Amino acid sequence: METENQDAFVAQRVIAGDTEAFRVLVDRYSDQLFRFCRARLGDDADAEDAVQDVFVRAFRSVRSYDPSRSWASWLFTIAANRVKSRYAARASTQALVERTAREASVVDEALEAQYDPERITMDAMAGDQVRAAVATLAPSYRAPVELYYFAGLDVAGVAEALSLGEEAVKTRLFRARKEILAWFDKKEQPTGSRRGRH
Repeated sequence: METENQDAFVAQRVIAGDTEAFRVLVDRYSDQLFRFCRARLGDDADAEDAVQDVFVRAFRSVRSYDPSRSWASWLFTIAANRVKSRYAARASTQALVERTAREASVVDEALEAQYDPERITMDAMAGDQVRAAVATLAPSYRAPVELYYFAGLDVAGVAEALSLGEEAVKTRLFRARKEILAWFDKKEQPTGSRRGRH
């Protein structure tokens, strides 16, 4: 909550004409935004272009920001829309698979301090397998997973970014994890045999 209040204060300074204050928000969110864009696009250069594009959009639209909302959610709403509309065509399934593998194997230090059962479930899985599993999710499940695990938004932030209710986000995360675990289970079963029977 403290960070959100700080974000809102900085944004209000920008709206009031202190354009230099926007650098505070750029510094605070550039890494998270880069991870999110890279997870979606699968390419560092495309992700860097997307991050710059998102911050430019955010700066130009800052007067439409409502300080009662989370700045992070507002920013990632812009990011999700920009990536989808301008960059999604560049993101091949293979690139997304490779990107997700790298992200799943190395958890950001900031997220390590916020571990919960959902993150533990994801992080306990092998990176090479997670990359393939996440890439198979339907977009309605993949977007919440990427915002929650890669962008580091909480459930409320994901809900705001995707214009969903918090319960809907929880449900999609739950179902996404079930699909991933089912994918793992299917991969682990030997071809042509039944587990537990001899």
